[in-house]
Amino acid sequence: MTEARVQSVARAAALLDAMASGDWVALRDLARRIGVAKTTAFNLVGALVDVGLAEHDPAKGCYRLSLLHLVYGRAVERRMDMVELIRPFLVRLCAETRETVNLALPSTTDAIIVESLESNQTLRVSAYAGTRADYHATACGRALIAWRSDAFRQTIFDLGPLRPKTAHTTTDLAALNALLDDTRRRGWASEFEENETGSACVAAPILDAEGQPIASVSVAGPTSRFQPEAMRGLGALLVQRMAEISAALQRAGQAPKLRLAAGD
Repeated sequence: MTEARVQSVARAAALLDAMASGDWVALRDLARRIGVAKTTAFNLVGALVDVGLAEHDPAKGCYRLSLLHLVYGRAVERRMDMVELIRPFLVRLCAETRETVNLALPSTTDAIIVESLESNQTLRVSAYAGTRADYHATACGRALIAWRSDAFRQTIFDLGPLRPKTAHTTTDLAALNALLDDTRRRGWASEFEENETGSACVAAPILDAEGQPIASVSVAGPTSRFQPEAMRGLGALLVQRMAEISAALQRAGQAPKLRLAAGD
């Protein structure tokens, strides 16, 4: 898929996000929220209306999501069977590490945490299902993008600036790609105070039969417990557990091809 086509899809996705509340949204507000000119927003949201993904109130000049999303929502619910199959592995991993464990699925411009099991330790990192995780600043995001092609990574990162989450976030593209290459070589990703001050995280991908990431699992905790040796141990454990999950999904026929874009 060309960069222009990916950009158009990403903007359309951003428009859908901007209407996610379900309320009517004025065109000027849509344009402001996704950072484009009103003419561009008008053309994009008009295309969404044409294909039934959005509704238009001509009298108010406003737009909202259509009921067609209920159909897609039901399809996603069926895919969550995969999450149910993975959950016992997450519980085991949480018990083994005594740290917070998260399951992330890939989206267009970032990852989405769909399951989170919190550590029972007094000093811990909290995460919540439904939150988003940047590809460049989080271990679970890096685990999902590291196995993609260089061209695909570039296309995703070109969609917007690599915003710093903390003073330690890697925002230089060359340095980030070096980190991703290293992640792929060793089999697991990490970050240390790059997404949140005082916290660190290690993650590994769940791969399909073709070696492509369909999800990632991360273990997160306070930096005081995530020194280099501990992180290497968690990385090795995650690689082992993700291989077990991948095998279980394939046996159950629950390893879908979750592509971020065609042609990768």
